[in-house]
Amino acid sequence: MIYYFSGTGNSKWVAENIAKNTGEQTLNIADYINKKDISINISAGEVIGIVFPVYAWSVPEFLMDFIKNINIEEGAFSFAVCTCGDEAGLSMKKLSKEIKLNCAYSIVMPNNYIIGYDVDTEEEIAKKIYRGKQKIEIISNKVRERKDEWDVSIGSNAFLKSNLVSFLFNKFAKNTKPFSVDDTCISCGLCEKICPTDNITLIDGKPVWGSKCVMCLACINRCPQKAIQYGSSTRNRGRYYFIEKQGELK
Repeated sequence: MIYYFSGTGNSKWVAENIAKNTGEQTLNIADYINKKDISINISAGEVIGIVFPVYAWSVPEFLMDFIKNINIEEGAFSFAVCTCGDEAGLSMKKLSKEIKLNCAYSIVMPNNYIIGYDVDTEEEIAKKIYRGKQKIEIISNKVRERKDEWDVSIGSNAFLKSNLVSFLFNKFAKNTKPFSVDDTCISCGLCEKICPTDNITLIDGKPVWGSKCVMCLACINRCPQKAIQYGSSTRNRGRYYFIEKQGELK
């Protein structure tokens, strides 16, 4: 079984392709976020994979909470894959303190954190997805063969980024007050539907954000009208969510 979390589709695509290549099934971690008393047991001989996006060079807090509900018996095979715009920092090292990992990988995928910076160019997106496909094949082979491996791009200043920057992100950046919607909103309700934590409610046809945001940015990136903004910085920036044909190099 491969458990995944994905806001704009990168990690979902990775998880589904590894599952297809290895004969495993996938489950969306978002289905567990609001549930209590979760208990997942992985028996000897079984496979468990965790696929997730890196947030501020670390593991999303809600994912760490989810991991605590997993019990892996001796003889099971466990692996994790994180998707990141450039570097994974110490995310996998942190995850491995909570769950036994036989394999750990990072895959560079297109940037989606438009609060901090603009999206990649079309050429950069295509290259990242193309290389991602190649990395998925390598990972799938290792999982099928039950081969232990650690292939994670940590990057520079990893300790500082994965501790101090991550701490500041979790304490201050998950603020929904800067979210707004402009007059181009057509009240399609997509943002409410795709929010993994059920944090968006439509009031008079317009989205209103609650306090359970995990900053996956699915709402702002997938709005068909680009009507959702975060402060003033996103107005002139692009939007990104995964479409496989973007990886077709010309």
